Amino acid sequence: MLKRLLNKLKKKKEEKYPNRFLKFYHQNKKRLNNERRSSYSEKKEQGLCVRCKKKALAGLVFCSYHKQKQKVYNKEAREK
Repeated sequence: MLKRLLNKLKKKKEEKYPNRFLKFYHQNKKRLNNERRSSYSEKKEQGLCVRCKKKALAGLVFCSYHKQKQKVYNKEAREK
């Protein structure tokens, strides 16, 4: 057990990141993901668009503007 702990600590020291933003992201990945998911859930329950603070369309998580943007994005993604 002690050996595993030492290996874990050793791995963390060896990891190098190209910039401080990636370092922060990788070190805080779990917390950041939980914050994003909770924010998404809260907005969805309140009936707000998950990308902005406008009212979402009935049965959707996007406002009319972001629904249209998503439609274009999906169309382009399918064409690839």
